Amino acid sequence: MNLLRSRFWHRLLGLWLGAVLLLVCLTGSILLFKNPLLQWLYPQLDISLVDDPQLQGRVLDSLEQSQYGFARLPNKERPWLELSRHDGTLEYWAVPATATETPQLLLSRAPYSDVLDWCYQLHLYLFVKSWKHQLLGVVGIAALLLLIAGLKTQWPSRWRMLKLPPRGRVLSGGRMAWHNARQWHYLIGVFSLPLLLMVIITGTAMAYNAQTQQLLSWILQDPPQPKAAPEPAFAATTLTASDWGLWLSNARKVLPDAPLRLASFRKSPTDAVQFRAQLPEEWHPNGRTVLRLAPDGRLLSLQRATDLAPGYQLSQLIYPLHVAAVGGPLYLWLLCVTGLLPLLLWWLGWRWRQGRLQKATARPEYSGHS
Repeated sequence: MNLLRSRFWHRLLGLWLGAVLLLVCLTGSILLFKNPLLQWLYPQLDISLVDDPQLQGRVLDSLEQSQYGFARLPNKERPWLELSRHDGTLEYWAVPATATETPQLLLSRAPYSDVLDWCYQLHLYLFVKSWKHQLLGVVGIAALLLLIAGLKTQWPSRWRMLKLPPRGRVLSGGRMAWHNARQWHYLIGVFSLPLLLMVIITGTAMAYNAQTQQLLSWILQDPPQPKAAPEPAFAATTLTASDWGLWLSNARKVLPDAPLRLASFRKSPTDAVQFRAQLPEEWHPNGRTVLRLAPDGRLLSLQRATDLAPGYQLSQLIYPLHVAAVGGPLYLWLLCVTGLLPLLLWWLGWRWRQGRLQKATARPEYSGHS
């Protein structure tokens, strides 16, 4: 019965899922180089890093505090302050080199304003942001079934498929013969399977982040998370009374060896100031260590990522693996090539299918005498 055959499911999923998967993977390869591409598209972002908390604080203090959600703090890879507005607009600010210079807005990017944001919206949300990552989760699960069904169609009964096709088998016009396309499709699919599985599994796990954390905590038998100690009380402070220079300086003193990655804007007068930092032991590029300060600069709480349960810590390794935040240049380029493979596999599968259809419908030419 066709419904029970791996070949049926591989073709069905390849037909309906293949185009979506190759677009998701292709945009993922592009986004691996997001920061260099931003600087190429917008030369004004090619600036020098100013790593002074007081000067960075001057930029943040100059903003209307209620209009922003969070800020990505400068580092060597992105030497600008990246600010996220509540409407989704991203602003890129240059930190002045001296206290006498005026903070400068370099760039403002509204959603869908350039090709990079189109790639971002497709790769993370399939253009349906209101559903968050649910669609991608479905695509990820279907992609895993596609790979498993494809492997099962030939394995292990047809080991001969794991050798290079004979040279010279081409059709007229230099087109690849359909049986060669089939063999190349399977050969590339098998040998790239570990990387394809790693990319798809990590992407799917990120789409179901909460469920993945719960599963890993259950597997590793994490102890119950202790209740956070109550924070010291502090006086309500208006949003306009910001002192980012003090807050950034004090946060650095608390964690001198952990670079600050993200800063959250206060939403109400009773809110604390929250930072995310990356400890030397952490892989996550945005950090999972959280510290909170009162508006007067006092430390309220500090949660080190290394103190969390093993299951939670393991779940935080998924994102760095998916975006090549670890592993160096070799791993980065391996991931980039892996993102291009679905396009190649889809084309080879399509060529194989077209060749079979042409063979099935071909009729022998009339060879009688006139």
